[in-house]
Amino acid sequence: MNVDPDSLATFRRQVTSTRSSDAISWEASRQLVTPTQWPTTLPSLLEAVETSTFPNEIKRNLMTTLSQIHTPSASHSFGDALKKLTGLPPTKALRSLCVLFDVRSAPPEKWPLPALTADVVDTFVRRHSNPFDLLTEQVPASVLDLGAGDLSFAEELVGCYEPRLATQDRSLILHCLDRLDPDSQLGGPLHAHPFRLSGLRSRPRVQFRFYGDQDMFAVEPLIRDHRLATRYLIVTCWAPANPTFAYEPTRLSAAFLAEELRRTKGDSRQVTYGKESALEVLHGGRNLLFPWWKFDIRGPLALLELMATRGTLCVLGAVDSQVFWEVLSQLMEDSAVRPPNVVLSQENIPGLFGDTFDQLSALPHGAVCHLSDLTPLRRNFPSVLPADSLCPAGYRFKQVTIRRGALLEDLPASSTARRFRDMAEETPPWFLTLVPELIPRM
Repeated sequence: MNVDPDSLATFRRQVTSTRSSDAISWEASRQLVTPTQWPTTLPSLLEAVETSTFPNEIKRNLMTTLSQIHTPSASHSFGDALKKLTGLPPTKALRSLCVLFDVRSAPPEKWPLPALTADVVDTFVRRHSNPFDLLTEQVPASVLDLGAGDLSFAEELVGCYEPRLATQDRSLILHCLDRLDPDSQLGGPLHAHPFRLSGLRSRPRVQFRFYGDQDMFAVEPLIRDHRLATRYLIVTCWAPANPTFAYEPTRLSAAFLAEELRRTKGDSRQVTYGKESALEVLHGGRNLLFPWWKFDIRGPLALLELMATRGTLCVLGAVDSQVFWEVLSQLMEDSAVRPPNVVLSQENIPGLFGDTFDQLSALPHGAVCHLSDLTPLRRNFPSVLPADSLCPAGYRFKQVTIRRGALLEDLPASSTARRFRDMAEETPPWFLTLVPELIPRM
């Protein structure tokens, strides 16, 4: 460490004096270095160091050391470097730096946030066949349901867990989003039924919220207004929409996607239906009408990033085969399963995925398979969503569990999952449980 001794001595005196000079901020700094808060704290601290007026040598050494501390526990690996810079042991050094550089806790949350680590969630998932039982063992019992549709899953979840949580004198926080406009004439049976809505709102131990006409990738205003929580114990998505998540735009060009949609879905155009915009699709000799955004392609990476940064446990249920293999290609380390401008199909999937395809295809209904037992999990996921101050973190997955089947024993499910029984042309869908780990963005 090449730092002027006098400058370093002056800096260390300022760091060590923070505890006595600002007792309130010192006490508040405890929350800034917890495992759940640190991914938010670290980028703010790095920015504050970089823009400060301290000598460049000190700033450079601080940023080099801090940028490697992805979790508070990792600070002990850099204890010597922190000690030389601050004169304090690791945890006190981090807290003192937060106070010195005026890094503050975020405003109080309206909704309680989970504080458990990925290791705790991983251990739970390995020991329990039902991931939703996490609601009865950890706090808060909170669920965010993306693309909630007719709210059939929400209704089943409440029926299963409200009585069990009541025995613990606890409530269930259940927030649901759907892009369908409740006033739209399009979407048919996927709309939330008024009777189901009123029933969920009347449950005494359920803090239920439903937001229709809501793009799941534009939730920041709802979080800032405290209508949604920053993070949930569980985030779910049932029957991820096809084609929205059946193609990954980072590996398929816009022109290629447009031609693929025209070839497989038919010619389409934007029209007006009554007073609303709609998508008209010519398919099989029929003109079909859908919500205007039906062919918006977001891809698995957007969905995985959203779920990983909003939940400590992610559940994807009733995933059709086309969406499943596209999602799986993004979860695997082997980049060969992500060829550019190649649509995954029944013809090329066996060759691209090799042994992983063979073993998953042989998976019996309801059986559990850990993806990491078949192939290495992806270590670095590119961010495809705008970075914002609400969750300044990257992500990866500590564990991905795969099961085959629309309906699994003792698990709540959506009405779409139940419809697979009557879809003779559809292969059995998939059920994925994912344990995310957040990584500070540098």
